[in-house]
Amino acid sequence: MPVEALMDDDLDELAWLNLDDVSRTLDVSEIEHLYQTLELEEARIEVEISDCVEHRNSVDTRLAQLSALHKSVEATSLLVKPMQRVIDATAGNAGAISGHVRELDQERVKLEHALNTVKETVELKSRLSELLTAMETRDVDRASLLVHEYKATSSDTLDSPFIAFASDSSPPRDIIAAATKELVERVTFMFNTAVESSNTREIGRCFRLFPQLGETQRGLDLYSEFLCAAITDKTRLAQ
Repeated sequence: MPVEALMDDDLDELAWLNLDDVSRTLDVSEIEHLYQTLELEEARIEVEISDCVEHRNSVDTRLAQLSALHKSVEATSLLVKPMQRVIDATAGNAGAISGHVRELDQERVKLEHALNTVKETVELKSRLSELLTAMETRDVDRASLLVHEYKATSSDTLDSPFIAFASDSSPPRDIIAAATKELVERVTFMFNTAVESSNTREIGRCFRLFPQLGETQRGLDLYSEFLCAAITDKTRLAQ
């Protein structure tokens, strides 16, 4: 703290000493008391001034250290600015690279989807060829199984541009629809024939084929009719 500031503070503390009061004081003891008070205040002020002078070197040292630290901070700031520009540029490049990576990932997904479609198309072509052979040889079991497996083919594959490769004659949907209709008629005929001849093994075989052809309810209806007729016959015989 500057010496002048200390002196101002001390003068404020002595403001209670009114010179007019002093001049009106006739008591010598009071004058001596006031004089002693002034001497004590003077001594206290001298001590504070001495302390300030004693600590001045320490304060100057601190100020010098702060000044050096300020210069160091400014120098560091000058070094950081180019680094910040490099970081900003790197961040921009990273963003661009990230965009390219996303584009490549999207292309990879499209490619995988296309490869899967081609794979399903090749499998469908083979399945259709087997189906036509099974229909010609009247292999109802194999043909029904192939129709059932056809249902696993995704709609994306059936609607893709590659589907023309699966069949040279008709669209796969038309081939399957025609084959399914014919197979349902064949299995129904076989079931009725088996019922007439009481061939329970053949009845069970035909009953298992209906779900593969998507005609579960038809199979249940026919089997229910068979059971009702069998129960009626047994009841009639029992009478």
